[in-house]
Amino acid sequence: MRLDHPRCSFASSLDTFLSTGKEEWLARMEARESGRPLHQEQIAAWADCYDVLLHTLPAIQAQHPELIIIFEYELPYEAGRRPDVILLSKEQVVILEFKMKCRVLRADVDQVAAYARDLQEYHFESRNRKVTPLLVVTRMKHTLESRGSVLVTSGDCLQEALLDTLREDTTACDAAAWMSSRYEPLPTIVETAQRIMRKEALPHIRSADSAGIPQALQCLTGIATYAHKKGKHMLAFVTGVPGAGKTYLGLQYVYESFQAEKQVHSVYLSGNGPLVKVLSSALGSHVFVKDLHKQIDEFVRYQAKDFHQNIIVFDEGQRAWTQERMAQRNPGRQCSEAELMLQLAEARLPWCVLLVLIGEGQEIYKGESAGVDQWVTAISRTQQAWEIVAPSKLTVSFEPVQTMCYLHARDQLDLNVSLRNHLAQDASTFINHLISGEINQAKSLVPSLKSAGYTMLVTQDLDAAKAYCTTRYKGQTSKRYGLLVSSKAETALMRRYGVDNSYEATSMRNMDIAAWYNDPPESPKSCCSFRQVVTEFSCQGLEVDLPILCWGPDMIWNGNAWNLYRPMQSADSNDNRYRVNSYRVLLTRGRDGLLVFVPPESKLSPIYDLLRKVGLEELYNVY
Repeated sequence: MRLDHPRCSFASSLDTFLSTGKEEWLARMEARESGRPLHQEQIAAWADCYDVLLHTLPAIQAQHPELIIIFEYELPYEAGRRPDVILLSKEQVVILEFKMKCRVLRADVDQVAAYARDLQEYHFESRNRKVTPLLVVTRMKHTLESRGSVLVTSGDCLQEALLDTLREDTTACDAAAWMSSRYEPLPTIVETAQRIMRKEALPHIRSADSAGIPQALQCLTGIATYAHKKGKHMLAFVTGVPGAGKTYLGLQYVYESFQAEKQVHSVYLSGNGPLVKVLSSALGSHVFVKDLHKQIDEFVRYQAKDFHQNIIVFDEGQRAWTQERMAQRNPGRQCSEAELMLQLAEARLPWCVLLVLIGEGQEIYKGESAGVDQWVTAISRTQQAWEIVAPSKLTVSFEPVQTMCYLHARDQLDLNVSLRNHLAQDASTFINHLISGEINQAKSLVPSLKSAGYTMLVTQDLDAAKAYCTTRYKGQTSKRYGLLVSSKAETALMRRYGVDNSYEATSMRNMDIAAWYNDPPESPKSCCSFRQVVTEFSCQGLEVDLPILCWGPDMIWNGNAWNLYRPMQSADSNDNRYRVNSYRVLLTRGRDGLLVFVPPESKLSPIYDLLRKVGLEELYNVY
């Protein structure tokens, strides 16, 4: 029995595959690749795979004749991610990734582990099946061993590995239904905005459901309906850990508010220049996402008479500019950015919902340290009676002005689970413990992170780190990886290792930040080329699949605690807090995990030792 399906190159029962000659099978595989570049290296890999399977599968077919074999199944929305082989039954999904190599590379192990993680979590038809990843290294001999969740086997031991994996009963299944399954990954920020611009529905995401995003969105939708009907001015706050989906929620709220009632206008405002540039470039439009500071300037100078957006999302509201920072930009203007935003809404809108997204511990610029307090001050100076909706942990901040406004506590608006890192819900907590010097607490979370497929690696060899990324994501054109570094890391030291974090090299005037995030991996401007680095200022609010964080001497561990960046200042001074927050931002940018490069310098040895102690694994080319 052979199955034709557009998502795979070849699918059939085991006996049909075994009765298909090598040349005929290769011809069918090649025929399905029309329109894609096909190299001799790929054909040789297929031929090698065929030879191993022809020797292995007769014994498997004898015990499990109902199994379906699927070659090059293309994961939906993943731009070329295709496990080599899948063996499918009603009970199991066995993933076989073949490598014509004579050694086991960590990148290859992590690649097949990621396939299993994503099928288990995002592929609807696989959720109730056991998903088992196998790495088949065909140039090795007599090898059968576990590497984390992955079973590594040489070609000559594959039969033994499969018989053990399939030792339970297996029954036939509807393979066509499995290949046509819904696949619901969390889209990147850029993908979310692009789908909205194309008027496509955003996916119903299991991990987003578990993190409470639908409940938060339902709460916000009710607030908008109430504000519209009653003519109210509402100030709503959403709090969340890094990667919790605040931006995703804000974009979805803007879109669904517009869809629900055509006369409702909405906008996403951000003071994060790199985020605005990246999204605007990806969308080919400056209408949907606007620069917050430019909007404020328009109001200050010209009263923004054409402003008509009733639903306003204010991104990173804890970083709104203080009165002092605004006075530097607009001399004589004695208002904070928060106060000006409320004035704009009062002056131009008969009703509105101003949704303020609050990230925790991410203030990295001077003039961003006032946090929620400046919103309290702004409310105390308003002309109208605003209603405030916020998680309970914020409502206490507004108690001094509760006689001037109506205060509602809604804990649905606190997003405390990280989505960026797939199922690694402890990632943000781990990083918070690490940069707080709570080493034992951080270490205790490592097993759950690794079991969730969260990459945690450290190396003193930057070339090895680059090779790992290019090997792991080879052929996966939607994946992004690149170099991140603190803006305050010693430039002369970092340059010795090919990491130029100087202002000249990293400012948006001298690099195409949109291309860094959006260009395909083969582009010289892409992050994947490793030619340019970004600092905390250019990655906040954005993400890559796997960052290589280049650790600098501006954050040093002394064996017991972190040294203060400015030792003559208190730990809670702006300079010291900004350094800690910068590393919090840098450490939380990865969707697949974290890879840290520590330069082999004596003063940085304590960092390397600490990261190894806390649980990051040393990256070796050979496992």
